[in-house]
This record gives sequence, C-alpha cells and structure tokens, in this order.
Amino acid sequence: MKPPSLLPALLLGALPLQSLSKAILGVDLGSLYMKVALVQRNSPLEIVTNLHSKRKTEQMVLFDQGSRFYGADASSLMARKPHLTPSQMSVLLGRNADHPSVRVLKERHYHFDPQYNETRSGVCLTVDGEEFTPEELVAMVLSHAKDITAAYGVTSPVKDCVLTVPAFYTQHERRAILDAAELAELNVLALINENSAAALHFGIDRNDKDPLHYLFYNMGAGSVQVSVVRYHSYMRKESKFAKEKSVGSFEVLGSGWDATLGGASFDARLVDYMAEEFNKLWNEKRGHTKDVREVPRAMAKLMIQANKIKHVLSANSDFPIFVDALHDDINYQSHISRAKFEEICHDLLDRAAVPIGNALKMANITLEELDAIEMIGGAMRVPKVQEAVQKAVGGMELGMHLNSDESMALGAAFHGANVSTSFKVRHVGMSDVNPFVVAVDLMELEKKDATEEKKKKGLFGKKKDGDDWNKHATIFKIGSKLGGKKTIAFSMDKDVHVQMSYEESETLPEGTGLSIEQYDVAGVAEFAKEMKDKGLDGMPKVSLQFEMSTSGITQLIKAEAVMEETVIVEEEVEVEDEEGNNATDANAESTDDKKEEPKEEKKEEETKSEEANADESKSEDAKTDEAKSEDAAADEKKTDETSDEKKEGDEKKKEEPKKKKTKMVQKEKKKKHTRALKVSIYHMGSVRPYTPAIMAESKAKLDMLAQKDKERMMLEEAKNNYEAYIYYIRNKLSDDEETINKVTSEEQREALLKSAEDAEEWMFDEGFNADLETYQNKYKELSTPAEEAFFRAAELNARPKAIDALTKKLDKVVELMKKWETTMEHITEEERKEVLHKVDEAKAWIEEKVKAQEDADPTSEPVFKSEDVPGQTKKIESIVSKLMKKPKPKPVKNETETEKNETADATDADTKKDENDSSSETADGETTEEKKEDTIEEKKDEATDEKNEGETDEL
Repeated sequence: MKPPSLLPALLLGALPLQSLSKAILGVDLGSLYMKVALVQRNSPLEIVTNLHSKRKTEQMVLFDQGSRFYGADASSLMARKPHLTPSQMSVLLGRNADHPSVRVLKERHYHFDPQYNETRSGVCLTVDGEEFTPEELVAMVLSHAKDITAAYGVTSPVKDCVLTVPAFYTQHERRAILDAAELAELNVLALINENSAAALHFGIDRNDKDPLHYLFYNMGAGSVQVSVVRYHSYMRKESKFAKEKSVGSFEVLGSGWDATLGGASFDARLVDYMAEEFNKLWNEKRGHTKDVREVPRAMAKLMIQANKIKHVLSANSDFPIFVDALHDDINYQSHISRAKFEEICHDLLDRAAVPIGNALKMANITLEELDAIEMIGGAMRVPKVQEAVQKAVGGMELGMHLNSDESMALGAAFHGANVSTSFKVRHVGMSDVNPFVVAVDLMELEKKDATEEKKKKGLFGKKKDGDDWNKHATIFKIGSKLGGKKTIAFSMDKDVHVQMSYEESETLPEGTGLSIEQYDVAGVAEFAKEMKDKGLDGMPKVSLQFEMSTSGITQLIKAEAVMEETVIVEEEVEVEDEEGNNATDANAESTDDKKEEPKEEKKEEETKSEEANADESKSEDAKTDEAKSEDAAADEKKTDETSDEKKEGDEKKKEEPKKKKTKMVQKEKKKKHTRALKVSIYHMGSVRPYTPAIMAESKAKLDMLAQKDKERMMLEEAKNNYEAYIYYIRNKLSDDEETINKVTSEEQREALLKSAEDAEEWMFDEGFNADLETYQNKYKELSTPAEEAFFRAAELNARPKAIDALTKKLDKVVELMKKWETTMEHITEEERKEVLHKVDEAKAWIEEKVKAQEDADPTSEPVFKSEDVPGQTKKIESIVSKLMKKPKPKPVKNETETEKNETADATDADTKKDENDSSSETADGETTEEKKEDTIEEKKDEATDEKNEGETDEL
C-alpha cells in the first residue's frame, strides 16, 4: 500500500471567504518535539522546516541573560545550562504537582521542581528567579512556530491553526492548551486527537466501499495511544444541484492509552543504568559515595547520550558509549547491547501492548475483525515494541505506510483546511469518540454552599418533604460521538446551580480533578413569580442544553424556562344554515313532481325513435327472429338508460352543497411563555483555566520578553555590521589601493587602518557587553571618515563617465534643433535659439567644474559630484518637450486644390451616370461579361477616389 498522496487532496482554490486567512498551521505539540505543517491556497500540504532546516523542533526554551532561545539553539546549550532550559512543558498543562504524569516527569531527572501557585491555581516553574506557568512556556513555543513559518517564506502573518492533543487529555488540559494558544495570539480552529489526525491523513485518498477496521498504534516520547478506526464511504452532494458522489469517511470506535509510557521512559532507564556505572567509577577514583544524579549538568549529558543509544540500538545490536569529562574531569566509557537494553526495560516493554486490549474493548470489536495495523510515533521503532504489538494482535503484519513523525501534523493541517471557510478541499468524513463519562448535578442555587448535599437517583426523582432539591444526570457516556448535544428538562421555580463533572470510570486518567465547570442559572425564580402574578399555576419547565464540541470541550450552551398557559380565544367558524337548507329541500321536491310526467312522455318518444332506427338498419334479407331479438335488446337498453338518468338525478340532488353561515365560537389554546436565563460560569478545583486578569498579566509578561528578544536581535545585527565594516575597511584599502591612493594621503590611509584596529580591539574587550546605542554610535564613528575616502575614490571614476554622457546628450540636442529647421517649420528660430542657448550654458558649466576639480586637492571634498551632472539637462528637456507638443498650423486651401476638388466631383457625377446607364443596358439584355467589366471599372474608380481622399487627409 502506498502512502497517502498530498497533491490531489487539496483543491486549494479560494472560496468566497468569510475570513482572509491565506494559510493554516497544523501543530503537533509532542512532549519532546514539535512538528509544524502548513496549508496554503494553491499549494499542497508541507512540513515547515525550522531555522536550522530541520523538520522537527525541540520543545524547549533557554533563558540566558534576559534573552530566549528555541529549538536547536536551546538544545545545544542545555548540557551547560540545564537549570535555565525548561522542556516537556506540555506535560504540565492543566495538571497539578501531584498528577501521576508530573510525578513521573520528576522521576526522570527533570531539572525543575513544579510547584503549585495559588494565585494562578496551577503549577509553575521557576527559571532564573522568575515564575512561569506552563501556558506561558507553551505559548513561547507556539510563537516560535509562527516565527519559523514566517522565515519559511509565508509573507502574511499566520493566525489560524489546529493543534493535536493526546486522546486522554481531559477538559482541564484542553482548556490549558487553548489558553496557551491565545497567549501566542493564535486562533485555534479545532483541537484534534493525535491518532485521529494520523487517521485523517491516512484516509485522504481512501474511498472504501466495504467497511475496513484499522488499528493505529502510536508510541511517542511521552505516551502510548491506540485507536480503532473504521473506514467506509457514503454518497454525498457537494452542492444542491450537484450529482451525488461517493466520498471517504472514517470514525474512531475506541481508544486506549498508557499516559506515562513512551520513548522518554526508555531514555530514563538508560540514564539510570549509565549513572550507576559512572558512580562506581567515580566513587572508586575519588574514594567517596556521591551520586552523579545530583549533578544537573552531568545528567543532561547522560540524557542526550541515552536518546542516541536508543536510536542506534533500534538498528544495531550493540553500541560503544563515550562521554568526555562527564563530571569531575572523569570520562565515562562503556558498552551496551540491545539485549541489555531490553533487559533493563523489560517491565516497560510488557506494558506496551496493554492499550490495544483497552481500545478493542471500547470499540466493541474483536481481533478477528481487524483488517490492518498502522504503526506511528518515534518510539515504535524499538524492535521489542514491534514484537510485543505483533504478538498482541495475533501475528498480523505491522503496516508502516505513514510518516511516523509527521503524519499527525499533516492531518491537523488538512483538518484545518476542512473546517475553514478559506479553503475548498476534498471532503473526508470524520467522527471521534468521547472516552469519559460526563455528568451534571443540579441543586437550588441558595443551597450550593451546603457542606453535604443529598443526591437523588434518576433525573426526575420526587422531592420529599424536608429534603433539599437536587438531581443527577449523565449527559455524555463513554463512546458517545464528539460534536453531540444533550438537553435535560425539569420543573423548577427557583434559581439553579449546575455542577458539571467527570464520573469515576476505568478510562478516567489517575489524578484528574472531577469538577469540570460550574454554572449559576439565574432568572428562574423571577420568571416563576411573574407567571404566578398572571394567575398561572404550576412551575416553569427549565431546559438546559449541553454540547460536547468536536474539540472535546463540554459546556452549557443554552438555558431557558418555559411556562404554558391555557387561554380561551374566540374564532370565526363556518356552520350549516339549517333554515336555508330546509327551504331548499322543499322547493326541490315540488320541482321534481312537476317534471315527472314530461319525462315519461319523452321516454316513449325516445323508444319509438329507437325502434324506427333499428328497423331501418336491418338488411333486406334479415330473418324475422333476428329482428325480434334486436327489438328486445333495444327495449332493455332504453330501460337501463332511463334508470341511470334517474340515479344521476338523485346523486346530483344529494351532492348539492348545503348553505353555510359563520359564527363566533370559543376554543382552548396553549400559549408558551419563554424566558432566556442568565448563566454565570466559574471553575472549582486545584487547576483552573486562565481568568481575564491572569491572561492580561501573562500577555504583558510575554510582550516584555518579546521586546527584549527584539532588542537582542537588533544588538546582534549591530555587532555583526560593526565587525563586518572593520573587515570592509581593510579589504577596500587593499583591493582598490591604486584608486584610493589618488584621493587620500598617506596619513589618511594610516588613520583608517588604525581606526579599524582600534575598533576590533574595542569590540572584543569593552564592546562585549556594550548596548545597542553604543554600537550604533561606534559604527557611525568608524564609518564616517572611511566613507568619505571611499566616496572620493568612487567619484574619481564616476565623474568622467557622467560628463561624457552629458556631452553626448547635449550634442544630440544640437542635431535635433538643426533637423527641426526642415521638419518642424512651425517651430520658430527664436525658440530653437533658446534651446541652443541652454546647451551652451550646460557646456560652460562642464568646462568650469572640470577645470575647478582639476585645480582642487584630490584628498579633499570634490568640487562637484557625478550625481550633479545629469541635472544640467533638466531645463533643456523641459523646453524641448513643450516644443514637441506645439501643434502644427492648419493648411490653407488654394485655388489649385479647389479646381482639383471640382474635377473630382465632376468625375464622380459621370461615374454615377455611367452606372445608371449600365444598369439600364443590363435590364435590356446586357451580357454577363460586359457587366463584369463595368463592375471592375467602377471598383477602380472608387479605389482612385479613396486614394485621393486619403492623400488629401495626409496633406
């Protein structure tokens, strides 16, 4: 199976846009590396390379001397400054310090100690004496994603993006990453689960008629995620008038995961193994019992080495280890085999296949129903992991058709194009599942602060006397589709407090706070009182509508109260008019009696007529019995017709519409009174989303850091320019020595060389810590005398060229004036003399300036510059331009022309007369050949006339 194609998937012509977005980012924010995909109009999906031309960027930030460094720049200095380089910040999002994932991060020799901050209501990291929230640190990485996109060549700023998240992220983590994106000034179109993004990328070109079940196994740096996906197709119309066509679609049926098992787990085991070996060597040489794990720099070096070992052992059976001067001037040298690696990681490898069973259980399918397996994620390259997976799926072949590192970012970018109105892409249907149970608890708003609340089973449990009113309902179950809505309704006459929370389940990650959001729904009591004042009995019916978005965010989206009132209304209706109908019936009976006798007479006449017709129609040789038979048949026919006519008359009488009249009647109707309720939202628990005040504070902090980064880059640019100019002076004096010697003295050249040497010495001494303003002043001080000398050298060659060009132009003007004497007679001699006078002035200026420059000191400022020379022709060009636009006088008609015109008119008259004569002759019998000759002569005459007219126009 070939990997999915990118080019045919995108029909990236612009639609009528609701937004002016020209590009969308798909960001796979892993725990160790970030991958950025880009979709632009009229371009295929592509991965954005960073400033070092790498396709993935380390998720870390280095804080050094008030400046920030990202990616490879931070990674290269992490071993020297681990205490200033926070990494894996996404693991901390939306979690408290006691969360299992945070505890595991600490156990893996994390260089920071996450502490709970009550003001922020979440964990914070202290870097160089300043506290940062995980949202702020992730926002810095996302801002760097925007920067590398701009450096990649995207001209307009990118605002829209889709972010990938692990499937086990709860609403706390999802809210936190949305807050980080807002800090980075990114508009998140959607959040998409990592495996779902990979499945979408895999399904771009798929259009399976029969459903196929795929299992996606994803082992990244921080976790293992498994998803069961069903691919199928359905018929869909692109527009109202388009034909139906088959489009591909997929739905996630179930998911399983291990949130603390990944490539970083293997790295940590290798670090511990190497630390133990080094401790033996170190303690033996120094005679103490210290532990190298307490040395941050040494551990940073071992973590880098461990990652390298894991990669090499995925393809090789052994690897020699060498770390120069690991600690205390002691080198660490050892050797490790793949078998040893698998031995020290055996318990981790045993956990690798467990999520597969959990995913199949949620999807409610068996191994036999799986059609294929797809492996993604960097850590799945470990051979023992593949062996464990293959064993768990019954020996099925492991597919590796996707790019294990980039497929999630590419799928996220395609999803962004799918949900955005700025792009038209091939439609791919998609649905995901909710892996947790979400429930709501309702109580009276006044009782929400009670220490103990009683829960009633069932949504519509009855309220007992003396009990507090409360209700409990499950709104979203495990396996419910994302993007769904659920409405609960109940009768209530008081304001309501709603607590939305997770229910304990086997899928809910350990350490997750149960409370999601809380709402105060106000306006119910006021509405109930208004209805009571109107005389309505009973309680309003309150409806609360909840939505679980496709990004996995659950929230209350609508709250309203409804009260029904039975009202009596008068309506005008139609009824039968009995008196009118009785009178009509009496008249109808009288009329029928009078008409009965004439009808019988008419029947006898019809019978006689039919008998006569029957006799006439018989043939002369007909038999007597045949005639009788025909007569009898005719009699029967007449009798039947008479009976039918009578029946029709009776039916018409019955069908005759009865007279009706209108009257006013009273009816009962239901009238609805609806009131939108006021909803206030707030959060409880140890970890809460950003408030507007905290958001503003964090944005101010990031803006200040961004300004410092800008100043640092400007300072670096100033330093580079200053150093480059030092080398420029030296090279210029050497390369253009002959020219520069003509315009400078020996003392001037020595002064220039001396200034360059002094500048270099200052830069590597005092200038090492100098600020931007100092460098700008020093650059001006260095460049001013050098630029004067180099300018004189440049002018030495430029002035003669400019003078030569001016002289040639002036000569052309003189030639033009001479030509105008014959070709432009309407230009007077005085006007030509004015132009020539200006030419003489320009030539005089040239002679004067050239002589003055020859007499001047070549080492001083030039008498005139090459840029002054072209301006001497501006007045001349202006005068010549005006003269060229001067209109010619109209030609005066003389007697000769008049005579020619009269002759031409006479010729035209004769020609017309000949034509008329020719027409007459043709009518009298002229031959075809004669007619043709006359026609040719006429055309010649016409052509001659036209030619004469054309010549006259030109004159």
